[in-house]
Amino acid sequence: MPQSWTQRNFLVRSAILEDIQDCKTIADAHRESLGFLVAAVFADAIRRDQLFVAAQDGQIVGFVRFNHRVRGDETALYDICVATSAQRQGVGRLLVQALTSSCRSHRRWAIVLRCPECLPANAFYAYLGFQRVAVEPGRRRPLVRWRLDLGGS
Repeated sequence: MPQSWTQRNFLVRSAILEDIQDCKTIADAHRESLGFLVAAVFADAIRRDQLFVAAQDGQIVGFVRFNHRVRGDETALYDICVATSAQRQGVGRLLVQALTSSCRSHRRWAIVLRCPECLPANAFYAYLGFQRVAVEPGRRRPLVRWRLDLGGS
């Protein structure tokens, strides 16, 4: 049985195939930030157990897609997104907390990610304690590299 995490009236759990359309709808509403994510990306992440969803009253309101790297002790956070109607209610923080818990159980001691420099999400990562490591060129815009050390190893 997949793990789940709860906070207030939100539940975070491992995604199932039936969640794909809801995740895609949320991602499409934030295409300017995430780019275009096809349904196959979500299906692959579900098969690999690399997608958590946040739900409120059974409705998907957010997701985080990640990869516990095979080599090393890091987890790459690929995408995190919360429906506009559920933003600023702790959903993003709960998704990161669930990812942190999963990292520790998989013996991964850091979360790393890249975020376009122009996005307000950078303030969210700083608020959660991620450290800004560097700014590097991206294909279309500069990317901020972030790292959250989880202790351990």
